[in-house]
Amino acid sequence: MVELIDTHAHLDSSDYNEDRAAVIARTFAERIGVITVGVDLESSEAALNLAKHHRFIWAGVGIHPHEAKTFDSQVANALRELATDPKVIAIGEIGLDYYRDLSPRLTQRDVLTEQIELANEIDLPVIIHNRESTKDMLAILRKHRPKRGVIHSFLGDIDLAREFMAFGLHLGIGGPLTFKKNDVLRDAVARIPFERILLETDCPYLTPVPYRGKRNEPAYIRYIAEEIARLKEISVQRVIATTTENARRLFDI
Repeated sequence: MVELIDTHAHLDSSDYNEDRAAVIARTFAERIGVITVGVDLESSEAALNLAKHHRFIWAGVGIHPHEAKTFDSQVANALRELATDPKVIAIGEIGLDYYRDLSPRLTQRDVLTEQIELANEIDLPVIIHNRESTKDMLAILRKHRPKRGVIHSFLGDIDLAREFMAFGLHLGIGGPLTFKKNDVLRDAVARIPFERILLETDCPYLTPVPYRGKRNEPAYIRYIAEEIARLKEISVQRVIATTTENARRLFDI
C-alpha cells in the first residue's frame, strides 16, 4: 500500500535508462506511488507499459504542446485506444507552451481542445501544462471546461491559483517550491486550500533542494511535502495524508 503519490513523473525518460529498476525500487521502498505521463504517442505507450508491469505505477497519455505539430487523426485514434486501458488514469501531459514555441500556437490550442474533449468524453481528468500562455489557457478553459484535472507544475501567484481553482482544477506543486527565489509561489501555496494541492516531482526535471542540479526522482517528493508543511505550519504526515487522498479522489486510484 502506498502512503504518498507523485502525480507527475516521466519514468520513461532516457535519463533512467541505466538504472530505471533501481529508481523504481527506491520509490516503492519509500511507499510512493507514481503517475508517469506521456508527452507524445511513443512516451505514452512507454508510460502505459511501465504501469502494466508495476502495481503502484499508473499512466497518463497525451500529446504535449511541444509535440502538437505531430497530432493527426491517426495519433488521435491511437491515443483514444491507449486511454481504454484501466491503468490509464488521465489524459496528459497536454497544454500550451509559448516559451519554447516548438509547435505553432494555433495548433497547440486546437490539439489541447481536442484532448480536453476526449478526456470529457471518456471521463478522465486532464494534466495541463501551461507556460507563458495563461491568457489563451484561461480562454480555452472557459470554452472547453474539463470535468476535472490539474494544472501541472503550478508556478503562479494566489490570484492565478484562484482563477484555475474556479474551474474546479487542482494545482500540482513540485520542486520549484523549494527554490530560494520563489517567494510568490510559497505565498500562494500557503493560502491555497489544502484540498486542491497535489504533490509532483516532474522527474527527471525540477529537482527540489537539497538535490537541485541533479537528476530528480520520485523518492525526492518528500522534500516538497516538508516545505508545504513548513508553510502551512502543520505536520509532514498531514501533508502526505491529505495530498494522497486528493490524488486518489481526482484520479480514481
